[in-house]
Amino acid sequence: MDQSTFSEYRKNKKCMIWQSKHITQHGLKSKKIISDKTIEIKDLRPSPATECIAIVGGGPKGFYALERLLAQLKDAESTTNLEIHIFNTNSFFACGQNYRPDQPDYLLINYAIGNIDAWEVQQAPQIVTQRLNLTEWIKHNKHEQCPEVNPRDFASRELVGYYLMDCLQHVVQVVPKNVSIRLISTQVEDIIESTSTYTLYADNQRLPFAYESILLVTGNSYHNSYLENAQQHAHVTCFNSAYPIRQLDLIPDQADVAIQGYGLTFTDVALHLTEGRGGRFEYQHNELIYIPSGREPILYPYSRNNLMMLPRSGMLPEEKYELIFFTDHYIDSVRQRNRENKISFKKDIAPILQKEIQYAYNRLAREDDGLTEMEVIDKLFFPNKDLDSPQLENYHQYMLEITQYMQEEAAKGISASPFMLAVHACRACLLQMAKVYNFCGMDGKSHEYFDRKWSSNMNRLSFGPPAENSKKIHALLKAGYIQAKYGKLPAFRFNSNGLELFNDYYTKTFQYHIDGRIAKPNLAAANNHLYGNLFKSGMVRELINDSYHTGSIAIHSDGTLIGKENSMLYVYGTPTEGNVLDNDTLSRKSYNFGNIWAHKTASLVTTKYKKQYEHSL
Repeated sequence: MDQSTFSEYRKNKKCMIWQSKHITQHGLKSKKIISDKTIEIKDLRPSPATECIAIVGGGPKGFYALERLLAQLKDAESTTNLEIHIFNTNSFFACGQNYRPDQPDYLLINYAIGNIDAWEVQQAPQIVTQRLNLTEWIKHNKHEQCPEVNPRDFASRELVGYYLMDCLQHVVQVVPKNVSIRLISTQVEDIIESTSTYTLYADNQRLPFAYESILLVTGNSYHNSYLENAQQHAHVTCFNSAYPIRQLDLIPDQADVAIQGYGLTFTDVALHLTEGRGGRFEYQHNELIYIPSGREPILYPYSRNNLMMLPRSGMLPEEKYELIFFTDHYIDSVRQRNRENKISFKKDIAPILQKEIQYAYNRLAREDDGLTEMEVIDKLFFPNKDLDSPQLENYHQYMLEITQYMQEEAAKGISASPFMLAVHACRACLLQMAKVYNFCGMDGKSHEYFDRKWSSNMNRLSFGPPAENSKKIHALLKAGYIQAKYGKLPAFRFNSNGLELFNDYYTKTFQYHIDGRIAKPNLAAANNHLYGNLFKSGMVRELINDSYHTGSIAIHSDGTLIGKENSMLYVYGTPTEGNVLDNDTLSRKSYNFGNIWAHKTASLVTTKYKKQYEHSL
């Protein structure tokens, strides 16, 4: 991208999309440094008089916990060596699957760069002197000809991966005396508890270490099950996950492909199978159009609600919507009224959510355009619920119209669009819901009802792709490379030609199917090998709220396992979902069980060192 193109971005008030090509080689060097430090199981050797700690999961939150542990240990006096083993499924430590630096640069984060800071900002012990947030890091490492950095800009996920690996490299450089870090590329399969230590199993072997403390921080590591009987049909290729995204390169040019899900994964898939195959997007007469390469498959998406996610603008944390009705005071009053019982979502929460969102919409609507609570909810959550048969038969046209409407409203922003201000309020309500949801604050029926009916709809409205990628999806719809044929959730069956998806309005047979949903935890189904083994052995319990089986690991409010109160086995990040709402982010502020683990672990090992030292005198 040359200087003139950069100027066009700022002149047209567009958000810049930062990618690794905009960063100097010096700024990207940490990827190789960390990769060179990565070892395999066969390279691990026990050291005498050395205590061991394990972090199972080397993504962003594994890195956060490591940084806090090292900061806690920085000034500790110890005479015993300590090894910290970090296990990750690849060499991209600190990145996780979402921010791998080897992924295509058209896959973007869905929030502004001003929201991302890998460092602990509160008053706390620090181990690294120069702690740059993502905005500052880009400023520090960008090429000179690049434009100024704006916190409202967006970035590719691969660039965020480079940033996170650079942060890890800064930490690795200042490890305290007597502490060493081992970055190990393998997948942990099981954990066995002894009296006061743990043994890990990986690569079908027992590791020769006794771990004093373990943090489970495995990120999005669950798997959706294949379509029933799919593996029995050799003429159908089913991908039970879209990631790593390059596996989809196996799909032939111009193939018809069914994809389950309209969420962020769908956006990734659509761009990879079009832009990633040589197609390109261009603005013509202020409209983004798609120029094909001729290698594109045709995508046929479907989902439960068959609706696209709303585009997301580059908003910053300080621009959070100020709630009028669904306030902390209201939640406290509900708890006071329900001292003997848990909160009911339908009775206590849904009415106030509807009131809050309606109020936001009507604040900007003209007097004669004001809507009732249910009219606003239907407009946002269920815009396609009253479509008639002709509209369902021509659902593709409906999707073209509604995505065009979404683009127009997003362009107006929250200061001019009643629709977008209501969406802004919905996002604030979803964040506020955590105070009701967390640790079974609602009764079991309410918990299940929110998980199944409200959570996905609120996420669809609140956390969609950047506006630029939404425009690309609309352009692909218009060009016909996305065919939105299914207005109702289809059933499926296998026939002699492939997988047939059918409803009352459309039927088609496919040889390729992609599951584009993010898998949820299901302990009973063992859709994560490690957690399935821990559940089978009784190390972890399922979170059950009344009669609602969540599928999640049951934890206490400090991240420890229910049933293992005195253990040093903690959980952090995505595996805690179900107990808490929306813990799958880069934030260090929400549900920071990693800090608790780091503090407890530092206290454990330093106390043990002190006792050992005093005993030797």
